[in-house]
Amino acid sequence: MVFSTFLSDLILSLITLAMAYRFVGKSSIPSRSAFYGFAIIGISAGLGSIHFLGINTLDSIYRFFVGLSGCVGVPLLGLAFFHFTFRSLSEKTFLLFIAVAFLLYLVFSYVYPLPVYSTVVGGLSMFIILISSIVRFPRKSNAAVMGIIGSILFIVAGLVIGTKGSTGPVLNVDIFHILLAIANYCLAEGIRKLS
Repeated sequence: MVFSTFLSDLILSLITLAMAYRFVGKSSIPSRSAFYGFAIIGISAGLGSIHFLGINTLDSIYRFFVGLSGCVGVPLLGLAFFHFTFRSLSEKTFLLFIAVAFLLYLVFSYVYPLPVYSTVVGGLSMFIILISSIVRFPRKSNAAVMGIIGSILFIVAGLVIGTKGSTGPVLNVDIFHILLAIANYCLAEGIRKLS
């Protein structure tokens, strides 16, 4: 059991699921994209908190959701911003995106494992959010600032902090979880303000 990581993952889970709940029942593609993305990430973090509590019975589901969150959940957040700024997506394209993202996750996780795949798609998603937010800045400044902060925090958490080692007495994985919780709040606010 790693109590601090249980706690940080639980905080990440609760905040992210609360952000998902904000989009429940909304029919627009960005809102549904945000709902699915935050729900997947929140469930993953919730399963992580159980894992770090020392309960290992759900570890196989936890590992599945960790991959799903990086390869499908995070890209769905990028898709919401893409829809607002670059091109409105049809229902058919939205569903096709989910199917392809899920299929690619299965292929690059289980058939031809490519560990860097989730980092690449996550980075691309955050880049789309960052560019989208910069483009929207003059007209939708509040939403844009939230998108910029959220995407930068995501990038810092994933590429600078990571989940290995520690910074002083604090485990990097705990900093990672807290930064993601703040990032998810910011991204949800950005999507909500653009809707």
